[in-house]
Amino acid sequence: MGPLGTLASQGAVVLGVLWVFGVSSELLLPPSVGLLALFPMLGALMLAPRTVLMQLPVSFSILGIVGLPVASLIWSIDTNATFINVRSFIPSIVAIILAAGVLTLRDFTVALLWSIRIAIVVTIIALVLVPSTRYHVIGGVNDAPYPGWHGFFNHKNNMAPFLAMALPTVLVFDRNPLFKWGSLTLIGGLLVGSTSATGVSGAVFGLIAWYWLRTFQRQQDDRDSTLLFMASLVGSLAVIGGAVASFATITSAYGKDTSLSGRTDIWEASIEALSHRPLFGYGFGSLFWRVDVSPETADIWRHVRFEASHAHNGALDLALQIGLVGLFVFTALWLSTARSAWSKLDISPDLAIWVLAVLAGNFVIGLTEDVFFGGWIALFAAMKVLLMRRESSLLLPSWRDGIAKWT
Repeated sequence: MGPLGTLASQGAVVLGVLWVFGVSSELLLPPSVGLLALFPMLGALMLAPRTVLMQLPVSFSILGIVGLPVASLIWSIDTNATFINVRSFIPSIVAIILAAGVLTLRDFTVALLWSIRIAIVVTIIALVLVPSTRYHVIGGVNDAPYPGWHGFFNHKNNMAPFLAMALPTVLVFDRNPLFKWGSLTLIGGLLVGSTSATGVSGAVFGLIAWYWLRTFQRQQDDRDSTLLFMASLVGSLAVIGGAVASFATITSAYGKDTSLSGRTDIWEASIEALSHRPLFGYGFGSLFWRVDVSPETADIWRHVRFEASHAHNGALDLALQIGLVGLFVFTALWLSTARSAWSKLDISPDLAIWVLAVLAGNFVIGLTEDVFFGGWIALFAAMKVLLMRRESSLLLPSWRDGIAKWT
């Protein structure tokens, strides 16, 4: 890739990430804005050498997880809602995946870091200038305003998972000390201000995973590695057992009840809804749609006694939209990405540690939030593509390295 193609691809990543993760959701921009990320990416592909295009990796799990939301237009209970979501998200998702297929790891992560920096700045500006971005006007179970910074994200539980993903990304890839520690400080402050127990838990879990993986990877002796792994496994089981035994105490410390702010009721209603359309679900974005509310959505809201925005569980949310078939495809993508990253801890430690730390935090957040679908599939698919290229030695030097060698 030449400098112009590289810049266009990086621009596509920045635009795509800012859009699919909802950094400006509260500005109510038209769904067609999601197309903007695809245009520079298509331009980059036209400029790319034929050899680069021929080396684009192909994964059936990626094709499935991107294709199923589009195909759900056929069986959606609300084709208008699904069409709007497809038009809004899929172009940016495709652009990010394509960029991962043509950019070097360095160039891709530079674009990702700039996305994070811009998102942080935009969020801080929103918090300073717009008071309503410091709390939620629309109430939840009790239909009353509640605290939580969210900036122009439409909810604190959208901002916090993004920041939880940003944390290991900055730790692993940011080489500029000023940007790195400045970003980490602001990420920490925004997470605290969000008051999102789920987001903070995911960020902490991702941070622990990053530290453990880095320590494990640096072990020189196989016996030390085995000892660390076994000790960590025993310790993790003890922590999980203690957490289960002290569930009521932990939820109380987070300011929640044992229903997790009504989430258990939402899960019950969602499972009931899924039982009626288990294979292919209700269509991408059609359930919980607030415009021309469907009878299926109304039934769920009637059961939980408030207007829930989603299923509050990653797996349930995904299955409701594209069915158990979609959940199977996603699981294949998620597990294969994690396995591939683990196998590359020694040959590509930065990439492997980043992938595994983000997946660890995402898994924890996914227990109570919808972070397995939408824009997140762009990130998981991009990770898969980068790992596949590393496996095939296709993370070729960038044009900068070529210039350096020539000079």
